Parts: sequence; structure tokens; C-alpha cells
Amino acid sequence: MKNSDVPMMALRRAVQICGGLDALGDKLNTSTAALELMINGEHEVPEPLFRQTVGLLLEATATRAPKRTPDSNEGGRKGPRN
Repeated sequence: MKNSDVPMMALRRAVQICGGLDALGDKLNTSTAALELMINGEHEVPEPLFRQTVGLLLEATATRAPKRTPDSNEGGRKGPRN
């Protein structure tokens, strides 16, 4: 993955989280046509729009329940290592 792919990938993920291009366009105050061009790599994603997109992604993941991982004090390996 190249660094230049990250903004496009962030937009693609935001489309999934927001429920479509129209919904993302509304949240970012950007036209669907402009989003399509950016997602397809035909136009560069402006830095402010990328930051907004990352903010949406962080907000969406922050509201989800965290995945539980075994704590060293609970539920991990039982007994000695072999």
C-alpha cells in the first residue's frame, strides 16, 4: 500500500460506514460526483477533506464496543508453557 492510497481507502471505508456515497457527501459537504472522482483516484483528496474523513472513521469506531482480548489475569493460557 502506498501512502497516496490511504486517503482513497479512508473514503471507501467511510462510504461503507456512512451507508453510501450520498450520506458521506452530506456529512463532508461534498458532492457525490467529487467523491467518486477522489475514490477512483482521478482527483486528489484535499487534506481538509481527508482529516474530516479520518475524524468520521475515528468517531464511528469509538462508538463501537471494544473487542475483548484476554487479559494477563483472566482467560489466558492455563498452566505452564511446554
